[in-house]
Amino acid sequence: MNYLLPSLILVPLAASVVILLLGNNRGKAMVPVGVVASIITLLLSIALVFQVHNAPAAEGSGTIAPKILFEPQALSIALPISVAKQPIQWQLILGADGISALLVLLTGIIGCFTIVLATKQIESRTSQYIALMLASISMLMGVFVSMDLVSFYVFFEAVLIPLILLINGWGNGENPLSASRKFLLFTLAGSIPMVIGLIALAMAPAASGHPSTISFMELSKLAAETPIHGSNWVVWLLLLGFGIKLAILPLHTWLPTTYAAAHPNTTSLIASVVAKLGLYGIIRIVIPLTSHSLITEAQLLIGALGAIAIVYGALVALSKSNLREVLAYSSLSHVGFITLGLMSLNSEGLSGATLQMFNHGLITASMFWILAMLEQRRGTVSLATENQGLAGQYPKLAVLLVFFTLAGAGLPGLNGFVGELLAMSGMMRVSGTIVTIAVLGTVLGAWYALRIVQRVLFGGNGNGQNHGHHHGHHHLETATALDLRPLEWLPLVVVAFLCLYIGVLPQRSMKLFQADTDRISKVTEPAVKAAHPNTDQLVSK
Repeated sequence: MNYLLPSLILVPLAASVVILLLGNNRGKAMVPVGVVASIITLLLSIALVFQVHNAPAAEGSGTIAPKILFEPQALSIALPISVAKQPIQWQLILGADGISALLVLLTGIIGCFTIVLATKQIESRTSQYIALMLASISMLMGVFVSMDLVSFYVFFEAVLIPLILLINGWGNGENPLSASRKFLLFTLAGSIPMVIGLIALAMAPAASGHPSTISFMELSKLAAETPIHGSNWVVWLLLLGFGIKLAILPLHTWLPTTYAAAHPNTTSLIASVVAKLGLYGIIRIVIPLTSHSLITEAQLLIGALGAIAIVYGALVALSKSNLREVLAYSSLSHVGFITLGLMSLNSEGLSGATLQMFNHGLITASMFWILAMLEQRRGTVSLATENQGLAGQYPKLAVLLVFFTLAGAGLPGLNGFVGELLAMSGMMRVSGTIVTIAVLGTVLGAWYALRIVQRVLFGGNGNGQNHGHHHGHHHLETATALDLRPLEWLPLVVVAFLCLYIGVLPQRSMKLFQADTDRISKVTEPAVKAAHPNTDQLVSK
């Protein structure tokens, strides 16, 4: 029994409950509790990565084989659904393979630093803000370590509750109430097809004469053995549910409004980790548990939508002037690369997509942290005014902004480059046309990245007389003299180091999950070859 897995969920949750119960009338007295809990959670997530990395390879014929498991026999209930007169047993199964461990680490890093920065950036009801952040982190950890359909679904939906309260209660952009409503409506709309698809998955084994199960490991074994597991409409329902979560076109409209309305500190968690839930659902449930039926039908359509999202996001980012909106659409654009990698269904593309989930999380969170720091000092940051010239006032902040912008644009030697290159070369083996569209997106991506740097840091007149762009933030002028404070400096430098490390030594970072993505591709690659027999010859020529 590995108690590390439940503690990843329980530590932040317990701290959150304690702060909410005791912190209401104590001002900021409970803030240190939240900070300590987030640091412990980060340390636990690092411990998990080392355990998974050092554990022996898992046995089993399925495409999902966690190296670490937590299965308490006491937590087992017969569900009120029965198939062919046998009830489905629910048994809590938590587990971690390399893919889970990587996303748990991402949640630990971003969660901890977001809470540390919130102590300085969130002025009102700081304790409650941190408590809701901890609750979100706890639910996210639950999603990434769940190894059965019921737990996965419960955590997947529970993440929304604290997030909607955070968007609405601390939003400092345009109309946070309507943004949080839109977020709720879209995610509920995604939950309905998803839950029908998950129930169908649980019932599928009984239909083919096997005992019914909701364990990912059992379902993935069945999917690997039987040529077609479940019917095709299950795949489409799950893809629709997860697609809304990852804001795939044309179901993406909740994303820019949410990012523009929420506090940038909240957005850093949403854009870096919550936006990965849909992608994680695809690599954890859709591809391994419904393997063959997905491939021929959905691959090119979802891949093409991903490529269009890359170009569309980049074009809209070029047209916007509020830095919040530019970052929102650039994030949408970069998620397109991860979609391409997942839909290539081969070892290269899947490992590129997995690595890029982590990379994109680091880069996006850092950009929103920097945005929050700039807004705290300047009010709204707009690219329309040529007199932003902030490099002279905040040289350290400027260096880090340039660094993360280049990492996002895919500069070779930084982490964004490796993941996007692998994702595109994986997709190249399936469809050259889709990759051609995506490459256009990379060019546009470099363009808006340079536009951010040029307008924000090296605008015309850098003497800080930023008239008319304060929206009542005149008290911020006193802060203009401050470059990065140590507390702000630390998270950005740690993340910058990680970006550099992955960019220079990608193989070392990929060792963690390579075996898991290879397991999946072993089952999917033969089917891809059958569906697109001519692609590999194209590439070899």
